[in-house]
Amino acid sequence: MKRNFKIICLVLIAIMVFTACSTTPEKPEETTEGITGSFEGVGKGRGGDIKISLSLKDSTIEAIEVLEHSETPGYESSFEELTNYAVGHNQVPTDVVSGATLASNGFIDAIKDALKNAGLDAEALVAKEVEKSDKETIEETVDVVVVGAGGAGLTAAIRAKEAGANVMVFEKLPFVGGNTLISGAEYAAPGNWIQEKEGIEDNTDLFYEDVLKAGGNPELVRTLADNALDGAIWLRDDAKVQWEDELMFFGGHTVKRSLIPAGASGKEIITKLSKKAEELGIRVEVGARVTELILDGDKVVGVKAEGESKDYIVNSKSVVLSTGGFGSNVEMRVKYNPEIDDSILSTNSPGSTGDGIILAQSAGAVLVGMEHIQLYPICDPLTGTLLYVDDTRLYQVTIMVNKEGQRFVEELDTRYAISMAMKAQSDGYGYELWDQAGADLSQISENHPAEIQYLKDNGLLVVAETLDECAEHFGIDKEALKATVEKWNGYVDAGADADFNKRGTLHKIETGPFWMIKAVPAVHHTMGGVSIDKDAQVLREDGTIIPGLFAAGEVTGGIHGDNRLGSAAIADITVFGIIAGDNAAKYSKE
Repeated sequence: MKRNFKIICLVLIAIMVFTACSTTPEKPEETTEGITGSFEGVGKGRGGDIKISLSLKDSTIEAIEVLEHSETPGYESSFEELTNYAVGHNQVPTDVVSGATLASNGFIDAIKDALKNAGLDAEALVAKEVEKSDKETIEETVDVVVVGAGGAGLTAAIRAKEAGANVMVFEKLPFVGGNTLISGAEYAAPGNWIQEKEGIEDNTDLFYEDVLKAGGNPELVRTLADNALDGAIWLRDDAKVQWEDELMFFGGHTVKRSLIPAGASGKEIITKLSKKAEELGIRVEVGARVTELILDGDKVVGVKAEGESKDYIVNSKSVVLSTGGFGSNVEMRVKYNPEIDDSILSTNSPGSTGDGIILAQSAGAVLVGMEHIQLYPICDPLTGTLLYVDDTRLYQVTIMVNKEGQRFVEELDTRYAISMAMKAQSDGYGYELWDQAGADLSQISENHPAEIQYLKDNGLLVVAETLDECAEHFGIDKEALKATVEKWNGYVDAGADADFNKRGTLHKIETGPFWMIKAVPAVHHTMGGVSIDKDAQVLREDGTIIPGLFAAGEVTGGIHGDNRLGSAAIADITVFGIIAGDNAAKYSKE
């Protein structure tokens, strides 16, 4: 009996083992036609993971749903374009969407991952035949055309619409925002409400003198200084932009005067301007590049534009150029300043290729200051992207050292001075250091978590308990670094920086963990561009205006001389965006 029981048990165990061994994970439904089902995939974008669900029917891509992402608002519009391609062609996209390279690559990787999870080789997808239809040409008439939908363009469009004009906006990228979207978007506003609360003495004359030191046009600088505060108030009260309840101190400014948008990012400004434009019913055509200004004698009376599926001929009474600068156009950079070649990366939007400058020249405009190209000192050595963690420097809580562990520049000097000092170091990099107290004060962990993770993943940021660990991570002289920090803390106790006379409030570096980033200068702003007068009218070489043509923002030159001060650009695009929109609408009614 016992023997029979043992045999029965052995048989049962064998059955259980066989059953367990023969159990396999659930496979996708596979028919003779192919694989059907929904499969998730993950790719890494600039803001973190991009998660999608990809639906297949008989190994054909039917749909793609974005489940999760943390990309900058606007950049996610690339997902729709890539989805349309994938579904329309039954192929994995091979080209990224212009202006959204990192987001596009992350989305494409997510598609590949989903196909892999479905057990399907991307190369095995059978491409659909797609018939190309002839492009339709649309002709219409409006009062004002705005070319470029960044901060200046959206501001001009809103103001023109509020003045009663019928407005149409063209943007060549598939989303709005321009450089404003990817900036910190701090705003220099002399005499602002936070200065009053903190007891900071400031006025328009002081701001005027600070900006004018770079050699700009006095009339334009005066216009900027006198209207900067009103522009910030307009953004706050009309566009509903939220400002933080604190200020930043940018290099080159005499006092701390720079307002900070919510989240310390241009997303706040562009999101609110876009919402306002939508509420007003302003028509914005994205993915449509203006290729020509229509002239009637010496007057500008419209534009021609090319989109992916349609072309446009738009007749108008006036045109506002707000296409940004040319920081992403290496050929144009080298033409005007041979030193700024392709060895130097750029923080700029890929849309910053000087299109508006070329358009203005075709109508007879004169250019000014094209050789003046600004570098931003604290940028990603891999991509050239401006690093938001550098906000800590503007809270006056960092020091910058070189490979030898020595300070080499005042951390609140001008962008040009810091960039040139970095380029002169033995390896061409700067290493910015701060402590946990500085990180807490600047709130970088709350405002920029995705960037922090990206920098850690790529070895460009270390957060360590000791200065030795920071030095070891980047191969910096450990003893020299510790001696530099000790000397710096002594300067803080003494109340003065004996080496570089750093302005503002001095902060010690003593509370671990310690943060250190590796950074490189990159092209950030092109100060040169189209010559305008104080009314934002575009000028010819003889100083006369081109009737019907206005310009605002980085497409213009003459305001910032040879070195733009940090946070003066958002004031510039707002002040002259308002002026251009108001005057373009007024001109259209004459």
